[in-house]
Amino acid sequence: MDEDEFTALAAEFWPRAVRTARLLTGDRGEGRGDAAERLARAALARVYARRRRIPADDAEFYVRRALVRGHLRRARRRRLPVGRPGRAPVAYTPDPLDPLTEVLAGLPPRRRAVAVLHHWDGLSLRETAALLVCSPGAVRAHARRAVKALRAHPAYTGTALPGSPPVSRPLPVPFLRTADRVHRRLRRRASALLVTAGALLLTPPVLGAVRGGADGAGREAVPVARTTVRVVTPGEHVGAAPGVELWLTREGTHWSAPRRPDRFQPAGGRRAEATLTLRSGPAAGRHRFLTGVLRSPREPSRVELATREGTFTARVVTLAGSPGWSAWYVDAPVRQSEGPSGGATVTAYGVSGEILARTGGSP
Repeated sequence: MDEDEFTALAAEFWPRAVRTARLLTGDRGEGRGDAAERLARAALARVYARRRRIPADDAEFYVRRALVRGHLRRARRRRLPVGRPGRAPVAYTPDPLDPLTEVLAGLPPRRRAVAVLHHWDGLSLRETAALLVCSPGAVRAHARRAVKALRAHPAYTGTALPGSPPVSRPLPVPFLRTADRVHRRLRRRASALLVTAGALLLTPPVLGAVRGGADGAGREAVPVARTTVRVVTPGEHVGAAPGVELWLTREGTHWSAPRRPDRFQPAGGRRAEATLTLRSGPAAGRHRFLTGVLRSPREPSRVELATREGTFTARVVTLAGSPGWSAWYVDAPVRQSEGPSGGATVTAYGVSGEILARTGGSP
């Protein structure tokens, strides 16, 4: 439904919407800024913003439903909780030309809505239940109590009186257009916030590593994550790099690389002080497969390898049962001119960030 079609339809039921709002709120538009008309405008603006998804035949139903929901929200906000400050409820002003509205002043908000929709607007109980989003049985119970209160009034005749004449003010089209622009802007902001929150939740945490600095070495930042510690069984092969497999036994670390089918580094048993070793082997391209053994009474939290090409996080494998040693490995680019290990320095950190061991010396 386009704008012209909606405004043409809304101009027809606008007086009925304002009349329903006056019956719900008890506001006659005298000295209080016409709260009933504000409620009708807000309901109309809500439906106007969604007019493209609403069939033309159902436009008045959606406006009436938004009107009733706005009235119930307004009544909840004005309710005074026990022991908490709040706004006092606004007094209901009956229509002087419809004495039965005096009964509406004494009804709770939801029962008053049922009475207005069923008795004054002429809707069936099923239509009233659809507007209030509740069961027909609940509406029937409210209607029974409302009719009982209406019959007790001397002016009750079984039909609604015409009451005050309908509002003569025109449909607030400029207000609808302004509210539509505000609604679209808020919806875009909400979508942007949801996209940002989703991106933050899906982005893995990056603990950060520096790949160089301002020392002229030409290094740059690379991501460094927490070391992955994998528990393996003796003889279980791990794909450590392209063409390289690594496995552990009780005696130490074994790995197989291109042109080096079986390499071995002994574990060395338990030691009171932590030690760290470094071995290297060829891998694909400019990369080299670097590995070693960490002997430490404490388990590592992170193992880092620093070269002139950057800082890299190694992976750690260990056997079940805390044997007192573990193997680390990383596939990293190194400069062949600086030897087989590329001038790398390996550092093992504990859970609290303390240095457990470092190649080339003790911590």
